Amino acid sequence: MPRRALEKAGRIFLDENGEGAAEVTFKIRKASTEDAEAIIEVFDHVPFLKDCYRGEAGISLVENNPHIFWLADLDGRVASVMIVQRKYDFGRLEISLIVTKPEFRRRDYARGLIYKAKWIAAESKLDLVAYAENDISRDLFISEQFSLVPSEEKHPMYRFFGAQIEPR
Repeated sequence: MPRRALEKAGRIFLDENGEGAAEVTFKIRKASTEDAEAIIEVFDHVPFLKDCYRGEAGISLVENNPHIFWLADLDGRVASVMIVQRKYDFGRLEISLIVTKPEFRRRDYARGLIYKAKWIAAESKLDLVAYAENDISRDLFISEQFSLVPSEEKHPMYRFFGAQIEPR
């Protein structure tokens, strides 16, 4: 049986290959200014990020714009970070980056963040697009019903074409 996890309201239930864990509970939440150092620590695992996401510049970015950051929080530890921004002039919500700390990868934290972005887009009546930085994120977006949009942009853009999630 392939390793699969089902997310239900912030809980991941692992199959028999779940490394001994029966259940992992995490929370998807908006970042606060107090999360700045933890977010920058996650970003440190991505070698291609610009300097504006690192050190004091990165902390300042988070403290001045906490509303664009969403977190997968595992018992007070930041496992994964998503940057999502409303682009009203284009009528869309953009996932510009999702990063997961190496020790938390392949556990559906990034998928939980994508699910949150789908909900925000549906609530805001905006299209949802994402930029894949590597093959792993590309495959994740495709598995979540995103499709490549022909574009002249530097990074490939993917648009969510799946069934809209109804806001609660």
